[in-house]
Amino acid sequence: MGKEQEVDVIIVGAGPAGLGVAVILKKLGLNFLILEKDEIGSSFRKWPKETKFISPSFTGNFFKMVDLNAITPDTSPALSLLTEHPTGEDYAVYLEGLSSYYDLPVYKGVEVHSVQKKGGSFVLATSFGEYTCTYLIWAAGEYQYPNRNSFQGSDLCMHYSEVASFSDLEGDERIVIGGYESGFDATANLVKEGKTVTLLDNENYMELIKSDSSYCLSPFTRDRIHEVMAHLDYEPETHVTSVEKEGANYIVKTKYSETFTSAQSPIDCTGFASSLVLINMLFLFSKDGYPLLNEDDESIETKNLFLVGPQVKHENALFCFIYKYRQRFAIVAEEIARRKKISRRTIDKVLTEYKDNNFYLKDLSCCDGECAC
Repeated sequence: MGKEQEVDVIIVGAGPAGLGVAVILKKLGLNFLILEKDEIGSSFRKWPKETKFISPSFTGNFFKMVDLNAITPDTSPALSLLTEHPTGEDYAVYLEGLSSYYDLPVYKGVEVHSVQKKGGSFVLATSFGEYTCTYLIWAAGEYQYPNRNSFQGSDLCMHYSEVASFSDLEGDERIVIGGYESGFDATANLVKEGKTVTLLDNENYMELIKSDSSYCLSPFTRDRIHEVMAHLDYEPETHVTSVEKEGANYIVKTKYSETFTSAQSPIDCTGFASSLVLINMLFLFSKDGYPLLNEDDESIETKNLFLVGPQVKHENALFCFIYKYRQRFAIVAEEIARRKKISRRTIDKVLTEYKDNNFYLKDLSCCDGECAC
């Protein structure tokens, strides 16, 4: 690997978003490479050992109902891993296998320090020198960028992303701060370890029911919580304002002056900041913090900068799960291929497979409304 390289397209991140869009670029014959600061699927390898996918894997490809956790129409984690709810380590194995099968050019151990737009090119300063490209696809994800500023004293807490295994945590009780999936996952696993858990849910996710799991708990999580509900103290609509340490104890203070005390460091499950903190000057953001994109998932601030992965949002359509954001891979690849003047015949031939297997969602009007029942 040379000190300086120039290619048509650079993809930052070798997780499901980066690899998924890379497969289409390869089929289209584009010149690209993938920069990954660790290894393929490294975010999934950092998951707690007990954490599993909330979206189920099931082999339905032959009926054009592709496995929800697959990133190409012709693969299935259920088939390759032989499990319905893969662990993070399981899924990293799937990603490695897919990268090997398609012979994707993944440069591991290359950390991107900064990105600049100079004329019609992007210049990426990395731990291995400079890389230059015309088109940049940002696919670096969220998990390795935890949000540590949700409340005062959050530095006294253990963030969910720092948990290697819930079985390693000391003590017989824990306070979990923050609801939604990570908070409820931590709670379920801690109770299974025999610990007394107080879950401080800043919303009331047990009562929030929507047909879009981007905004409410998955059925898989609800099943697990119902199994342990009798063994935990669930405190909904409890907004934490600060955590302090007094002697050997941690004092968690809330908006309405209620306090909770633990001898163990609370677990912060208030979410992730996302990798966009590294290039936020190249995007404009909505009031709710999501990057503003055009219909091809290109930054409206910076031409030829595309976003794939869980930060993609268009109005109420949040593409935060694999089965959602994989439907935008082909849209990004199609636009880059069009600008590179790849023949329409070649583009259509490649995209037919994606369109036929529900991997191509252009009309977002279908994302409004609720299921009938």
